Amino acid sequence: MSITFDKVEHVYGKGTSFEKMALKDVSFHIRDGEFVGLIGHTGSGKSTLIQHMNGLLKCTGGNIYYDGKDISDREYDRKTLRQNVGIVFQYPEHQLFEATVGKDVAFGPCNLGLPDLQADLRTYEALKSVGIDDSLLDVSPFDLSGGQKRRVAIAGVLAMKPKVLVLDEPAAGLDPVGRRDILEMIARIRREENITVVLVSHSMEDVAEYVDRIMVMNDGALAMDGTVEEVFARKEELEEMGLSVPQITLLMQDLKDEGLVSETGIYTMDEAVRILSQRLLKR
Repeated sequence: MSITFDKVEHVYGKGTSFEKMALKDVSFHIRDGEFVGLIGHTGSGKSTLIQHMNGLLKCTGGNIYYDGKDISDREYDRKTLRQNVGIVFQYPEHQLFEATVGKDVAFGPCNLGLPDLQADLRTYEALKSVGIDDSLLDVSPFDLSGGQKRRVAIAGVLAMKPKVLVLDEPAAGLDPVGRRDILEMIARIRREENITVVLVSHSMEDVAEYVDRIMVMNDGALAMDGTVEEVFARKEELEEMGLSVPQITLLMQDLKDEGLVSETGIYTMDEAVRILSQRLLKR
């Protein structure tokens, strides 16, 4: 299902002394099945933007369309929208509230009015999909590790069978192994479930590794929108926004300057390892 923003604006505290323009004339179209990375410095408007995707915030200007229908129409079913567009926020503790893992993940399906057996099946499938063992069903979600909490929070959204999964810094605070496990899991779920994924991240390495398209927010506006190669080729502009390119890109550029490699535009570790391995084998 597609999501379209058409000249969307959002003003916090409109008409008060605290008025702040958070989104300015934002327009884009996300196609069904895309894996989109959303980057930008702190305060650039990323979190505000994603909360508009399923109607948690209402735009103060412009229009938002889900599958071609304007979500601001009075007759529009926002409950169904939030079932189809699931958001996992940065801090899983904010989304975990039930006494046990099983009850927490089952909350959404039960709230849809599904029969107990169907809700239980969705809960089991979602937890299996994120790698949470059955032995943790009756454990308090607050007794889990940080990585496990992330997985349970994601499972709670997956149990709603969303068409679009929006994740705000899903790997933040995790160690390198936990970080990669979470991101690999998200990539796998996207392939298996054939869903659209929007990944908000401060890590240029994570974005370069997993997404097909990058959208860059800067001071409430959409500053860039293109492929990984197109966006990271604009290194100087990114740096002016307080962003950068992946560290491996800078390293490979240094090696090129020293005459050790000839390739440019290397954005992932796997690609760099492949190139360097070829160089070593030729020696």
